[in-house]
Formats: sequence, structure tokens, C-alpha cells
Amino acid sequence: MDYVPHDDTEVSKMLAAIGVNSIDELYQDIPKNLLIDRLNLDAGLSEPDLLKEITELSQKNTVYSSSFLGAGSYYHYIPSLVDFVISRSQFYSAYTPYQAEASQGFLQAIFEYQSAISRLTELDVTNASMYDGASALAEAATLTTFHTRKNKVILIEGIHPEYIDTVKTYCWGRSIEVEIIPLDQLEHKITPDIAGVCFQSPNFFGEIENAEEIVNLVKNVNSKTLVVQCMTDPTCLGVLTPPGKTGVDVFVAEGQSFGLPTSFGGPSLGIFAVRKKYMRKMPGRLIGLTKEINGEREGFVLTLQAREQHIRREKALSNICSNQSLCMLATLVYLVSMGKTGLKEIANQNFQKTHYLKQKIAQIPGYKVLGEKSTYNEFVVKCPNFAKLASSCKKHGILPPLELTKYFPERENEALICVTEQNTKAQLDEFLTLAKEAAL
Repeated sequence: MDYVPHDDTEVSKMLAAIGVNSIDELYQDIPKNLLIDRLNLDAGLSEPDLLKEITELSQKNTVYSSSFLGAGSYYHYIPSLVDFVISRSQFYSAYTPYQAEASQGFLQAIFEYQSAISRLTELDVTNASMYDGASALAEAATLTTFHTRKNKVILIEGIHPEYIDTVKTYCWGRSIEVEIIPLDQLEHKITPDIAGVCFQSPNFFGEIENAEEIVNLVKNVNSKTLVVQCMTDPTCLGVLTPPGKTGVDVFVAEGQSFGLPTSFGGPSLGIFAVRKKYMRKMPGRLIGLTKEINGEREGFVLTLQAREQHIRREKALSNICSNQSLCMLATLVYLVSMGKTGLKEIANQNFQKTHYLKQKIAQIPGYKVLGEKSTYNEFVVKCPNFAKLASSCKKHGILPPLELTKYFPERENEALICVTEQNTKAQLDEFLTLAKEAAL
């Protein structure tokens, strides 16, 4: 059946009500070159025909048997329980309900998510939540300026290039100065006018930075400068020291690895956790647990919404108007499913399998593993011929690693190789075989 929202009679009545004679007159302010005479759409299909056509289109997709691509979006195992829970009709919306206090079940789920992330990171307060890791880092950078009332932020090299671009965009809009420096220059760059220092660990190249050392270096020079740590794959928190113990003030991460598929780059989830003293500068929403004024019954409420939709615009700390509630719920179910031992097992497999591939590929003539620091699930390799390796991988149904020239034009034939618990030993060995053949 055709979907026609208004018939000619209804359209005529609406035009008359606003004092317009025709649709053309209604749209007269739109430049003529932007108007379309008619959409070139095919005729409608019946449901069986539509299902058939969609099925045929889906068969054109390339489904890879394994992947060695990471760089911010990762192939991790997702328990079946995740899709089962988030597919329930009560949770379909990705948005926080407007009649929040009437939606106690969803508010409790968000509260439990906040509690889980705070336990995982060992930081006091977690919000609910941000769009993705990049926007979370950008909001964290601006938070440092709100708290310190300084106007300059330092980014340490090794942060995901797309995250850097997002921070620059946010800071440009607020006239905040951004400087990108190598880690070995940090001590000389910390001055009283620095609001915050942002670093990524494990960084874009998979290298694990000494977070505690970075924090101490910054605080010893200027104790008022805030330190922000970001991650693109927080599964490493199954084994690495949590940010709350290293002294960082703000922690942000991309939550995609916690129960969300890669799905052409989205949807994502921005994790955002802070120490209690920065709570009132935190963007987004916070769910609290309270009691009746006269009584002992407990309930969940929206609180500390420091955004322009709820308070005066000039006092708003952020213009974030939404959160990824459905993604947040997936993350919560994932973390509950995994528990302490499950997340630790995943992190250990990431470490071990990455180390195995790194060790083996370094033994192939023509390949050189770059970097001396320990890595989590990604590492950089200089290849004799990356194009040949990538082509061979695709022919064998393998999604090849990232060629770094995508972000760093000068780094030709350098590959960022990613390994997760999803990669079997047989798949690792197959990749090594293709790497040997590509070197000939």
C-alpha cells in the first residue's frame, strides 16, 4: 500500500490556513537550482519481491573469514545475550526517555552501566554517555579548560588522528589553543597556562604508555593541570592498571569493543569517567539513586545535566543533547556477561596472540616490527610490499591491516596489524604464509 500522508484536500486546507496559494509559493525562498522536479524512484514492490531484492543485494557483500584491521574499531566476540536483551521492545530507543522518572527500568540500567564503568576504571563518576570516543575526548579537553580557566590543551602524539581532528574542531569553536607534541617534550611544555594534557594508551600504534609516569611528570611541574587518558579498545582494562590507580583525572574511551559490532563504523559509544571533584564539569547526563522525601522507597532520577537543553545556554558546559542509551545497554550486558574473569581472558588472548604474530612476522625476511614498547592488540610492521600483501589477503577472504599512509602519507609500506581473541592460530598462520608470499 502506498504511504500518502496528506491528500489534496488536506494540503489545500493547510496552505489556506497559513495564507499561501500553492506548494510552489510555499517554497519560493529556496533557490531554483536546488529544487528537484521529481525523484527518480522505481515503482513500489510487494513484500515478497522486496525481500527477494534485498536478499540478492546482500549477497553482493564481501564477508571476510578473518580480520587484521583495527585502528579504532575492533572485531571482538559478542555474547548472544547482548542482542537478546537490547532487542526487547522496552529498549529499542537509543535515547534517554524524556519522562525519565516514569522509566525506572531504563534509568536503573543506565545507573548500573555507570556503576560498572566506575568499577572497571576505578574512577568515582561515569556519565551516560557520549556519542563516541572521539567526541568524548574532545569534551574532556574542553572540561579541562572549564575547570582550570586556562585556554590551552596539549595532545601527546600517538592519539588516533581522527580523535585529534575532533578535538581541534571542538576547541576551534571555543577559541582554545591546541598543541600536539611528542612525549619526550612534555616536561618542557608544561607551563601555568596549560589546562590539560591528553594522551592515549594503548596509543594508535598499539603501544602501552606509562600512564603513571605521565601523570607524575605533569603534576610535578603544575599540579593544577588536568591529565586525560583515552583508549580506543578498553578490553585491555582486563589486565592493565585501571586509570583510577595511575592518577589520571579524566578517562575516556570508545566503547565499541564492549558488545557492539563494527557495522561499517558505527554505532559507537563514548565512555566518560572522572574523579568526583570534576563531576559538575562533566558533559552529558548522570543518573542518581535517591529516596522519597517522606518514606524509604528508592528511585532513579536524572541529575547533573550540565547541558544547554536543561540550563541557561551561557552556563552550559556542553551542547550534547543525546546519549547512546541502546549502545550503553549493550555494553552493560556485555560486561555483566563477561565478568571479571571473562574480560581478563579476552585481554590475555589479545596479548598472547598479538605477541605470537609479532614474533613470527619479524622472522620473515623483508618485514620489520617498528617500535620498542610493549603493545596490546596492535603493532606496526614495515612491509616489503603492502599493496601485494593486502591484495593477497582479500583474495583469500581476509580483511587486511591498515596501511598507515591513510593517516601518515610519509609512512609508505607500513601496516598497523590488529589481532583479537577472534583470530585463531590457524588464521594467524595463514596470514603469515601470505606475508611470506608477498615478500617474494
